[in-house]
Amino acid sequence: MDNKVAAALRGFIALTPAQRDEFITIANRYINGGPLTQDRIIDESTRDWGITKVDLGPTSQTCPYCGK
Repeated sequence: MDNKVAAALRGFIALTPAQRDEFITIANRYINGGPLTQDRIIDESTRDWGITKVDLGPTSQTCPYCGK
């Protein structure tokens, strides 16, 4: 299994059942949506988190999943 897939799976498993249902619903909307829907989901997730940059340690690298 790819390392990124394994990391994402571990994050998914850590969610509560209600959070998993919400994640699946949003992931399906993203997968089945057009570019505008996908952009809206990306924008909403960024706005909801309020994250503009993640400090991953002394080297201040970017997150491999969200690019921030």
